[in-house]
Amino acid sequence: MNQKASLKNSRLQPLTSASKKLADRPLRPLGWIPEETVVKIAKSDILRENLVRLTDRLVYRVLKKSSNPPGVKRDEWLTIRGLVHSFNRAIKAGTISDDSIRALVHLARARTDWTGILESFKEEYCDAPPGFLVVSPGRECNLDCKGCYDGTEEAHGKLSYDVFSRILREAKDLYGMSFIVISGGEPFVYKSDGKGILDAIEEYPDLYFLIYTNGTLITKEVSQRMGKLGNVTVAVSVEGLAQKTDQRRGKGVFDWVVKAFKNLRDAGVFFGLSLTATRENCEEIVSDEFFDFYLNTQGASYVWLFQYMPIGTNYDLDLMVTPEQHAQLRKRMWEIMKDREIFMLDFWNSGTAVHGCLSGGRQGGYFYITWNGDVTPCVFVPYAGANIYGIYESGGNLLDLMEVDFFEEIRNWQKDYAYKKRAQERKNLILPCLIRDHFDVFDELVEKYDPKPINSEAKRALEDPSYAQGLLSYEKECHKILDPVWEDQYLKGNKGTNLLP
Repeated sequence: MNQKASLKNSRLQPLTSASKKLADRPLRPLGWIPEETVVKIAKSDILRENLVRLTDRLVYRVLKKSSNPPGVKRDEWLTIRGLVHSFNRAIKAGTISDDSIRALVHLARARTDWTGILESFKEEYCDAPPGFLVVSPGRECNLDCKGCYDGTEEAHGKLSYDVFSRILREAKDLYGMSFIVISGGEPFVYKSDGKGILDAIEEYPDLYFLIYTNGTLITKEVSQRMGKLGNVTVAVSVEGLAQKTDQRRGKGVFDWVVKAFKNLRDAGVFFGLSLTATRENCEEIVSDEFFDFYLNTQGASYVWLFQYMPIGTNYDLDLMVTPEQHAQLRKRMWEIMKDREIFMLDFWNSGTAVHGCLSGGRQGGYFYITWNGDVTPCVFVPYAGANIYGIYESGGNLLDLMEVDFFEEIRNWQKDYAYKKRAQERKNLILPCLIRDHFDVFDELVEKYDPKPINSEAKRALEDPSYAQGLLSYEKECHKILDPVWEDQYLKGNKGTNLLP
């Protein structure tokens, strides 16, 4: 019997008395097992496989009892299941170092140790804190990719290392965060006061870092250092296979990426892919050939997928996936996750699994801090409601971001749209994006709060009537196609969207 069939059968079998006792505990991931014990379990094939099956049962049991719509339960389950199995495969393949295993175990347990921060935060703000930060410490990059979200400002700005370090410290101490995302520019170019990105990661061993990178600077030495640090994973950007990647990123970039993959495997660094879905590549990046090459041959463990947003360098509404392609991406993504048991997140189509838009510091969501200190609600919303330098100069800290009216209004919209609604009252979570799927709402917020455009392209977009009209038309067509899918397959649970037995 193959592993997939065995796992399915294990869910159908009654739990043993010991397993049932474990399954009846509150779902606190690994929090009741000593950390070093979990590391030993993770390194033992027999114990780890049993823990994977038990985790699958626990998650399935909890989600099945939840009040969420049927299709939402399924997407939540496939997402968590994919994460667990992706971790399991990396260990089984021997492409992840002991230090990386230890750091991932620490991350999985981290939320069990923040009760004090959570309670005080809820008392102050009547909600749980955001789950992570995205920080771009430096703007400089060694590539010039078509349609880069960064924009074309000539100044190569960067956060001073002291400010960067303070942001990380406050994220941990004030919000209870354990997960930090590093973007760019190219993060491995960043240098300030003689320190780079890996120095910051070494300074904060209790934080786990995800770095989005073009991969061209991941040498053997860089990989070996990351493998020893452990508390870092990298998502390497590709646009498809060789031709599509070089077409957008530059000739020869694909070959550099393949070399980076080997360096990462040899050093035991947990790594995955970052994809930008455009009208030109959206079929290729969800093809069997693509996944066979990057996951099976190259050893990537997970996939972050971002549908192209018309912001930044030479923004182009015609590069966005069509509404029909959006619908096909959704269908294909969940098929891949079910059949291949991998972790894959598309921040539009996975809105069902994370309960909508994550921007503006929502519970479990994030703020984005740029290289010059601007704070925006999202990486793809280039309009700042605050600046971290201004906050620090006035004697404030990261908690002041919760008081920014622009961000607070976004959180209120999220709650009213779906996040705090009863199951059958939720609006379409396949279309959760404030700026792309609800541009009419976003335009009103910009008019009301006047956030600062972070680059010239963002300013020009606000002044371009064709930009607004294009997004409004796109929004209308997407809702026309995907609202019936939400009603039928998610709220009603038709077409096999209920949790599998």
